[in-house]
Amino acid sequence: MQKILFLLVFIFLLGSCTYQYTDEDTFNMEGVKKIYLNVRSFEINRDNFKNFQADNLLINEINNKLLKNLEAWAWKKFTIRGRQNIANLSLLKIDTNLIEKRKKNNLIVSIIEQNKEIYNISLKFDLSISDNKSLIKTLKISSNLDLVLLDKHSLTQRDKVISYNISELIKLIDEKVDIQLNKDTFKQFVIK
Repeated sequence: MQKILFLLVFIFLLGSCTYQYTDEDTFNMEGVKKIYLNVRSFEINRDNFKNFQADNLLINEINNKLLKNLEAWAWKKFTIRGRQNIANLSLLKIDTNLIEKRKKNNLIVSIIEQNKEIYNISLKFDLSISDNKSLIKTLKISSNLDLVLLDKHSLTQRDKVISYNISELIKLIDEKVDIQLNKDTFKQFVIK
């Protein structure tokens, strides 16, 4: 009887510890509308983020995914179509903070309502475009959103929730960039 119980527990644990590897870490680029810049070069300046490590591994994971997705988005979003002018996207802030951690001590309540952690993810960057006459136009973009993780999430579910929220943040950034670059201020740097 003990052997059967041990075997059942072992099979249950083995089955629950599987992880399905997927390639869903990057932002879905299908909805990104290209912007053709009248520049000869485009750079992403991420010097501030060479060694941005927090004490919390989950925060590091979120920040690294956000940085990876932002870079992928920028390379997809902007296409170079000019012979002069220079564009530089400078990352100013990628930050994730734990803003609330709820734990239920009551056993009955904890079965019904899960413990949860709420993180605030924020992103801020400047897109500067300069011409040969030292005219510099700078587009300042920032956005943030809250991410809620529950105790009941498995590792796979947690990764999907993080990826989804990062995608939503990139979509917010994408919309702001589209609106700002369509203004008259940037018309000499955007090819329509």
